[in-house]
Amino acid sequence: MSNELTVLNNSSIEAGGQGVDFSNPLFALRPATISIVQRNTTIEGAIPGKIRIADTGDQYDELFCTLLGMPTEGRQYHIGPPGELNRVAENLMCYSRDMLKPDIKAKVPQSMLCANCSKNDWTPWREHKEKTGFADKNLIPPCDPSYYAVFLDTVYQLPLQMFIRSKARTEFQNGMQNLARVLAMGKAQKGKTPNIFDVKFRLGTKQIATGKFVSYVPTFTKFTFITDEEREAFGAVYLQFVNSKTKPQAEKQQAETIAQSQATVDTAVTEGEYVENDQGDIVI
Repeated sequence: MSNELTVLNNSSIEAGGQGVDFSNPLFALRPATISIVQRNTTIEGAIPGKIRIADTGDQYDELFCTLLGMPTEGRQYHIGPPGELNRVAENLMCYSRDMLKPDIKAKVPQSMLCANCSKNDWTPWREHKEKTGFADKNLIPPCDPSYYAVFLDTVYQLPLQMFIRSKARTEFQNGMQNLARVLAMGKAQKGKTPNIFDVKFRLGTKQIATGKFVSYVPTFTKFTFITDEEREAFGAVYLQFVNSKTKPQAEKQQAETIAQSQATVDTAVTEGEYVENDQGDIVI
């Protein structure tokens, strides 16, 4: 039987080889979802404070990344009490990808415009606090703002996606300001217009406390320009990612990704953890 085995030609397994057809739908690069594991996680084996890849279950203390595109901001409205793990795909009734109006594929749009939507109205919460001096978490509007960002892991050169909400929003906003400063300084010093993925950074986590409640948020530090060698490698992955988004099913997948995001992200909220920050964002 051993004589019947096919012997591979050495030239076919050398570096470069025959390559991989990434245009095949089965091999098209799609971002894996990452999240920060919280103390109230119900996922077996998940460790609080770790960065977890939902698709594989792998966990990390830190990742080194670049952005694969400009982050976007949107809103999501799920039915059901927040404390009962309501953020699942079947409960996602309405969402917006531009913060202005519900997406055309939203199941049950709550208003013509986000600005006029009762699910995004903080007035009852503020009036109650002014009258009583206490914040009633039950009056917090249920439409949840979040950022959506796609990263490139610079070690494994794989795309990752993250939905950034609640207290993590401030950390992300600060991190993107630091990224913008580095890009601006690079443009001034080198006289060239940099790409969004020309600067890499460390994605880590830190523990914070809101009153008696402890949670973990992402951190964005150590911003540095990538090398010429890294740029060449990133460019190939970037083109694969961009090409995958131009396929006929790309628009459908993007909508499905938003609809399914909270089903894979560990964002469970325990009773009494809601407060509001100065910008009116939900903090958990």
